[in-house]
Amino acid sequence: MVKTLIFIILISISSCNGTKKTTEMVATENTQTEFKLAKSDFVILPFNKDWYWIFKDVKSTELTQSELIEIENILKIAVEENNRRQKVNLKKHNEEYPKNKWSETGFELKLKGKKRQYIPVINQEGEKEVWINFFCNEWESDGWKTDLMIVLDGGNCYFNLKVNLTNKTYSELIINGYA
Repeated sequence: MVKTLIFIILISISSCNGTKKTTEMVATENTQTEFKLAKSDFVILPFNKDWYWIFKDVKSTELTQSELIEIENILKIAVEENNRRQKVNLKKHNEEYPKNKWSETGFELKLKGKKRQYIPVINQEGEKEVWINFFCNEWESDGWKTDLMIVLDGGNCYFNLKVNLTNKTYSELIINGYA
């Protein structure tokens, strides 16, 4: 039981990947040419200085349709890379604990079926960055369209990351844990 708990903690840490990933915008079946997300599933919020823990010393900015498409392509790569790491973790766990096999780690991600909050900024280096907050569609009120949604626990239903549009990278992928 202690080994399982330690393994879960290690998976949580590995899913909180703070390293920057360079994405290659190569024409593949994952490259989206139009932004298809329904307006009821996302909102672009202006940066609030009270959200200092997301960004420091930045200026709020806007997002264009083409930038939303570019973000979507980077997000697909981020999710694919995360899920590939989770499969490796799953295989390791099942090999180490053959009597306690898992069918998933609980930290696999999907973009479909999530609400999104985009917070675009210009950082100190003049680069455009966007913090994107994802959460399940279970919210009955529209408060998420004006207020930042902060949820503790909840697992892979809740995650966020930063996308640097200037460098075409993502970083700080954080997946909520489980209580």
